[in-house]
Amino acid sequence: MQKAEQLLLADRLLDYIERQTLQLSDEVYRQPVAEYTDRAQAAREHTVLFRSQPLCVGLSGDLPAPGHYATHDAAGLPLLLTRQEDGEFRAYLNVCRHRGARVAEGAGAGRGFVCPYHAWRYGLDGRLIGRPEDAAFAECDRADHALTPLAAAERAGLLWVQPTPGQPLMFSTHLAALEDELAGYQLAHFQPFGTRTLRRALNWKLALDTFLESYHFCVLHKDSICATFHHNLATFDSYGSHFRLVTPRRTIAELRQLPREDWQVLPHVVVIYVLFPNTVLVWQGAQVELWQIFPDAADPTRSLLQLTLYTPTSTITEKARAHWQRNLDLVLHVVENEDFPVGEGIQRGFAAGAQSHIVFGLNEAALAHFHQSVSAATGS
Repeated sequence: MQKAEQLLLADRLLDYIERQTLQLSDEVYRQPVAEYTDRAQAAREHTVLFRSQPLCVGLSGDLPAPGHYATHDAAGLPLLLTRQEDGEFRAYLNVCRHRGARVAEGAGAGRGFVCPYHAWRYGLDGRLIGRPEDAAFAECDRADHALTPLAAAERAGLLWVQPTPGQPLMFSTHLAALEDELAGYQLAHFQPFGTRTLRRALNWKLALDTFLESYHFCVLHKDSICATFHHNLATFDSYGSHFRLVTPRRTIAELRQLPREDWQVLPHVVVIYVLFPNTVLVWQGAQVELWQIFPDAADPTRSLLQLTLYTPTSTITEKARAHWQRNLDLVLHVVENEDFPVGEGIQRGFAAGAQSHIVFGLNEAALAHFHQSVSAATGS
């Protein structure tokens, strides 16, 4: 984020605090409960949002150097992400073209991949470069049996994949004005510290809703983060279907003691970007959190979440590791022990027939924008 934008955000937040007000939307939004439970709606979302749109699958630091690779399965597809010898990011389906076995697991570095089933060998560029008993497959041209490529792009330090083979990655307008802002964080220099995968009994949109308002901070999080942040206070700005929320820490008042041109705003806020449809990028302190939230393909009342904490430098000392581990533990505590149990209770309540709609108030503009974007994309 550029300095000028940071200053404008600080002005807005300090004004809200001084006037004891907050940013409000124009009207209350009523969200149908069925969109969290309906299988037909879930099928539309799967097709339109999770197979036809670019998906963010990580940060550049997940593939730190040429030859590195990483597997990615959270999207319900076997993805293989690679850093080519020339530094280019490419993606493939992690499927051997002989009998369909996975050709890679986990993450690492090397010059290519060997299928564990029959030892077909693939180059880092996906080409089939060797197979035992090659004469038995003389009628099968190697060129026709390369790993299946997926359109991929690396922008502003983020890795993007088009999840359907043969479809182009229409990225020219995907991030729009937000791309320049994200580039200002220099995300390409961040390194992954730890990844956790969570499976919870709540719809993927309900999981994402957790991040979209601070109205609950000093109620649900009264013993964890309430003392750190201003309650029920944030800016909201949309960029097409994407949007940004900025919530001030209580330390933001310290800026008033300095000349405006000397303000360092980011240490006094948490910045949350929702990269439509399912990625939550959180900047706070010196760390970046990347949440990838996916629906369960078979059950709209369940979801899978993958959290990765990224740090600005490689973690090389025990003291540094302990610091980042405490941060990761706090993030997980807040969502695992406070947010998601409430969300799972909400999901169970949807089945009780108590209401046809839930309500997003004037102070919950981001929630309304997100669900309107889902409805617009899926035609629901």
